[in-house]
Amino acid sequence: MKEKETNKETRNETLHEITAYYRAQGAPRDQTALIACLREAQTACGGTLTGDDQQTVAQALGVGTGYLQAVAKRIPDLRLGGGAHTLTVCGGAACRGRGAALRRYLEDELGARDGQTFLNGTWMYRKTGCMHACRTAPNVKIDGKLVENITLAGLKRRLGVK
Repeated sequence: MKEKETNKETRNETLHEITAYYRAQGAPRDQTALIACLREAQTACGGTLTGDDQQTVAQALGVGTGYLQAVAKRIPDLRLGGGAHTLTVCGGAACRGRGAALRRYLEDELGARDGQTFLNGTWMYRKTGCMHACRTAPNVKIDGKLVENITLAGLKRRLGVK
């Protein structure tokens, strides 16, 4: 237990050093500095910023965690909240229509919520606007790679769900 507390303290110190540097560079007003800060913090935290990490960074920068999440949502390589993999679901009209069963399954049965992890933190769920592949709807991106004509069975297989 004491080792976990020490690791958390060290992690928080590192995050405070990073945010202090980027605050002097203009973050959070300067979005370029803010994004660089989040990327460096993410690297220092092993590739993802947990809820506690986000809180630490947000407090150090004087903003809310919702603001950090809104900025990070637009930057594909930023992972807030965990998830070893990212599932991005197209929100275009064709995909919403043809993919309604997929979204119902993800949201109602698996409890996926936009910008949050699901399946015990192994997947990050994101909704986006149209992916401009309407002829092959429904479409998703898995770790940034477009998957066209996805079926519910195909999605379950890729998620590792039976």
